[in-house]
Amino acid sequence: MSELPTTAEERAERLSAMLSGTRAQTRAGRRMQMNRPGNLLFGVLLHAAARLDRGLPLTDLEQRLVDTAGKYLPAGELPGLGRVYGEACARGPIAVLPRVITDLPLEKGFGSADLTAALPALAEEITAQPNVRIVDVSRLAEGESIDTDEDIAAMADYGRGITILTAPPQDASLTGPITVRVRMHKFHVVEESAGEVGADEIYWGLGAGSDTTAKKSFDTREYGSIHTGEVHHFDYVYGKETYLFNGTVDKHMSAEIQCWEADNSPDSFYQKLRDALADFADHAADTSSEISQAYDNEARKAAAWAALLSLGAGLLNALLGLFVNDDDLVHERSFGWTRDYLISMSRMPNGENYFHFNGGDGGYHKLYLRLNDLG
Repeated sequence: MSELPTTAEERAERLSAMLSGTRAQTRAGRRMQMNRPGNLLFGVLLHAAARLDRGLPLTDLEQRLVDTAGKYLPAGELPGLGRVYGEACARGPIAVLPRVITDLPLEKGFGSADLTAALPALAEEITAQPNVRIVDVSRLAEGESIDTDEDIAAMADYGRGITILTAPPQDASLTGPITVRVRMHKFHVVEESAGEVGADEIYWGLGAGSDTTAKKSFDTREYGSIHTGEVHHFDYVYGKETYLFNGTVDKHMSAEIQCWEADNSPDSFYQKLRDALADFADHAADTSSEISQAYDNEARKAAAWAALLSLGAGLLNALLGLFVNDDDLVHERSFGWTRDYLISMSRMPNGENYFHFNGGDGGYHKLYLRLNDLG
């Protein structure tokens, strides 16, 4: 396990390694490289940092990203990271960042309008990845899993999955926003990690939001001494941390679920993780609202949704990557759930569905969610 970066100089070295590809053999480095188009917002942040270093004014989007980074980085540290980025750009294409940002001269900013213009091409590129899937659950046979063997293998390879779940129109009698409670029920240890000394210890991080601005984020307690074949139930306290989401949904709900290996990280890291999950919950609520207003074409809507979820996860994971051990994030998945999918899930036995979190050597878990009290 590598030493955690604790100073500005160490974080600059970590960023340089990220951008040069020297971390590509780590789980985190491979995730960044495989999901290159999803790292656009991180690239825009670094572009903004380099512009700050030169005393240039920031665009609206750049300023928002700088404000977000300020929750994680000490004041005054960003310009130094901008210099690292500028040096990396001068050496040529960066394997972990899309060229739409690295080819942009520092004299030119990247704003919200530029992101809107770039989104269709990004969405096409992101949805072409085998770890990204848009599923109409009505097309699945009875008892058929949402995740195919090919999906599970691809998500393990990419270190991340993005899944948009839809369904045909359901109950017309349910009008207006519906109350949705998605509960973390249990996880099945399909395979414990390889090479870990002693028993595995994991915890889960979650952030979710809907198009009514309802949102929730938290990290679970640690689940220790887990072994292959075991089933662990989440603590159940009504209305508390057991719920991935507990609020209203009009048309769309988004969520990020992460499985982490517990280690000896300082309390400051766990606070940064909670901040990141809260930021993703904000992003999930904003994305769900934007998607509700975007596009008449459902296929384009779903593709843009997948792209926006990828961008949010890419930014926050890259920021956390400046503070965390390379391989502590076992696996993560971003979800987009339509209102009609949620209604269809409520009609499944026990309102339950399950999703695979295959972190390869880091461990493989099957997560069961239950939808309670839909109304």
